[in-house]
Amino acid sequence: MNEELGIILETTSKILSKHVNHKLRQNVDNENPDLANLWTEVEQLGLPKIAVKDKFNGSGLPLSSTLPIIKLSNNIGTPIPLSETILSNYILSESEINPPNGIITYAIDAKDLKIIGNEISGDLISVPYLNLTDKIIFITEIDNSKQVILVKSNTEEKELKKNFLSEPRYNLKLKKCKILDIKPLNLSINFKYLGAIVRSAQMIGAMEKILDLCIDYCSQRKQFGRALSKFQAIQHQISEMAVELAASSAALSTITNSEVFYKNNKDIAILKIRAGSAAGKIIAISHQVHGAIGFTQEYELAYFTRNLNSWRNDFGNESYWEDFIGKDFLEKNNKNLWEYLT
Repeated sequence: MNEELGIILETTSKILSKHVNHKLRQNVDNENPDLANLWTEVEQLGLPKIAVKDKFNGSGLPLSSTLPIIKLSNNIGTPIPLSETILSNYILSESEINPPNGIITYAIDAKDLKIIGNEISGDLISVPYLNLTDKIIFITEIDNSKQVILVKSNTEEKELKKNFLSEPRYNLKLKKCKILDIKPLNLSINFKYLGAIVRSAQMIGAMEKILDLCIDYCSQRKQFGRALSKFQAIQHQISEMAVELAASSAALSTITNSEVFYKNNKDIAILKIRAGSAAGKIIAISHQVHGAIGFTQEYELAYFTRNLNSWRNDFGNESYWEDFIGKDFLEKNNKNLWEYLT
């Protein structure tokens, strides 16, 4: 499996590096032929269905094996919903729904849903990349049973959210939208847990890129006749970023190396807390290092830091997961705090 994954990562890196540049990131539109060409090659490689069951024409890899791919995609800054499609297809496959071809996205939340016959109405909250696809999955509870629902949006009532995110994010109002499929959610799946893991992998990939950008900039930029990298204060800042990244990567490796990675909620909580905390520090330090240039649209740093600012809040921010761990410690164990944390 490691050898197979290594080949997939190498091929993925070549494809993404060939297509992705900062100009492409600034033109995320379904009319952009460069974006369409990128998705075509990604789909031909089989990445969208890499964690889908064999019987649904997928590769059948464990979802944990896709985390290095997700991290790589966001390290390169790929402006397509590859992470969303991989996770959506996995959830559909595990719930015995044959995933459709093409881009699929998910709603992070849904409210005021009403189902009449084969049609659904209601509000879908925070849907990534709805400008590139009309196929959406979301999870809701019906008659005390969680259901995964696949729809094809037939309405233009979508509102572009104003936030820090570089990627497009929408709220959508469904009006008598046809349900393509609906099935009970696989009982082993917790959407919030899986979303937290995927977002953390995305953050770590982006933070790796930010660290590289800072090192390159400080090596080239000169002040008072010498490179910024020669100043001790800058070296301390770069070191602090590297430490934060290393700690987050260690938390992700704990998840990746576990066969039941999405069932250990304590490890998931620690990962999301660690990645979110690191993101906050790395955002601040990277912009201090770059100065005003870091905020400009023409320079790529802001693309990555803006994504970090929003991803850390998806599927529970640090405070949410800190409360989660605190309640778990108080209610469900008889260890002392040090034993519990270690």
